[in-house]
Amino acid sequence: MAHRTITKDCDVLVVGGGIAGTFAAIRARAAGAGKVVQVDKGWVGKSGMSAFAAGVLTAVAFPGEDIAARVKDTVEQGRFLYMQDRVRDHFENVWEVVKELDDFGAGFLRTKTGDYEKTAGRGKAPLLMFPGNKLMDSLAKAAARRKVEQVNKTMIVDLFTNQGRVAGAAGFNIENGDFCVFRAKAVALATGSSRYKGLAPNHRCCSGDGYAAAYRAGAVLSSAESSERPAQAFAARWDIGPGMNMFVGQGGIFLNARGERFMEKYDPVLKDRADLISLTQAFAMEARQGRTPIYLDMTHFAPEQMDKMKVVLPLPWRMFERAGLIAGGRFVAPVEWMITSPWARSGIEVDIRGASSLPGLFACGEVTALQSFSSELSPCATQGALTGKYAGEYAGSCDIPDIDPAQLRAVEERIFRPLERKDGVEPGQVVLGIQEAVTPYDVWHIQHETRLKAALERVLEIRSDELPLLRAYDPHYLRMAHEAANLVMVAEASLRSAIFRKESRFAIREDFPYVDNQGWLKWTEVRNEGKAMRVTARDVPIWGYPYQPENRQRYLHPRWETAASLGMVRVEDEVVRWA
Repeated sequence: MAHRTITKDCDVLVVGGGIAGTFAAIRARAAGAGKVVQVDKGWVGKSGMSAFAAGVLTAVAFPGEDIAARVKDTVEQGRFLYMQDRVRDHFENVWEVVKELDDFGAGFLRTKTGDYEKTAGRGKAPLLMFPGNKLMDSLAKAAARRKVEQVNKTMIVDLFTNQGRVAGAAGFNIENGDFCVFRAKAVALATGSSRYKGLAPNHRCCSGDGYAAAYRAGAVLSSAESSERPAQAFAARWDIGPGMNMFVGQGGIFLNARGERFMEKYDPVLKDRADLISLTQAFAMEARQGRTPIYLDMTHFAPEQMDKMKVVLPLPWRMFERAGLIAGGRFVAPVEWMITSPWARSGIEVDIRGASSLPGLFACGEVTALQSFSSELSPCATQGALTGKYAGEYAGSCDIPDIDPAQLRAVEERIFRPLERKDGVEPGQVVLGIQEAVTPYDVWHIQHETRLKAALERVLEIRSDELPLLRAYDPHYLRMAHEAANLVMVAEASLRSAIFRKESRFAIREDFPYVDNQGWLKWTEVRNEGKAMRVTARDVPIWGYPYQPENRQRYLHPRWETAASLGMVRVEDEVVRWA
């Protein structure tokens, strides 16, 4: 298939159209970057996780709140793997970002007295509410008013390097197949995380594109096995979501197949409002005990609760109506609920400024490693704002580098190779194989080295036998082919890192059921060594941070402790045995 080559020069190239990327573009312009180009494979402000963010803003520190207490609580939730200076910076700057979003037109709900209306959600801290995707609409328009050039329907596949620094990026238009080349002084990746193309609407375009591009270019990835949110949970039989923060905040309760409100035994304090890692691990344990399916019961919601949900979550509301689950303004029955695809965070390792190990490459939002504290809307926004500022300043100190012609030709050939094949493997076949390998609850949510290694073996088979045969019929299929290839790299990094970490911390392992604060207060790191992927570990500088674990020894993971107290398991010879 013949294609044109379109070349653009810019000071800062931002890849990703969500809240992190859009804030980065705005702040790069404010820092003096003359030309800022923001590229998205969908539509800036309309695709990715941010546009489906369920109408709530989490991790907000309100005026007068104890910042130190919020930082300490967050660090503890992050199992002491977060960069504590990043967490502090977020809470010190988040209210400024909230006010800026409000000025842009996010439309936060207010009380009759004009104050921001707060609501409960998962966890202890209150949330702010806004109508549907109005927040991202307003933010994208704010970037456009600041002369950020927005390039849509363009998938970035690879980064260019020149003399050890990033020189730009290349991709293609997913509608007409144009080869798109961007020369840039600085590149800021904000492409989100990976969800292995699960059922939920906001999962399908989050395919680890930034992880894979950075890895191939030589940047260090980190904490691929860890996630403070190992998966989401959505309606099991309907393409509906998201919104669980508000569903449980309004009083939704989870029931197992016996009709039992089971979350009370796993988290007696927060119960159904427990954090995602507690919820999904509880779901997995109920499945292991044969007490599925799980249901989310919202049939008891009062009319005023339903009215608020209709304002904040208009898209899920319409989906529930079309599925016949809402009728006459009420839920007619409990909704079957399940764990979704794993949340792969094979993130780019960055410093406090958002700079990666590769000069000229910055990253923000969920494309960064777990320790950057970059999940949910507000941390992504504050990180995007900070990263954009430093990327803009970096661009002001250098010239646009040249792109090596040989590298340009190699990248072009790699991008369009699937279109040249007359027959081969469908992208969907690769994605299905990856899903079958990594998504079972007893692979990712309740782990054992034997099952992790079996999943890795399957992923490596796909990498060697199927990836070289990927075929695309047109630019649309070409996008899916590259997404499938990226997911293979993400799955390999995540599984290798999970095998490498010999403890339970975020994930719970049957063969290593203890939290080990002696040997495993570490960040895993993934490096590209040619044809091999290498995993190592680096100590968290915990003793230089203000907040440190009270228990500096090894102790049984709280989830296993609870399961043992309930008679579900016993721990013998430091291994979990199921009752």
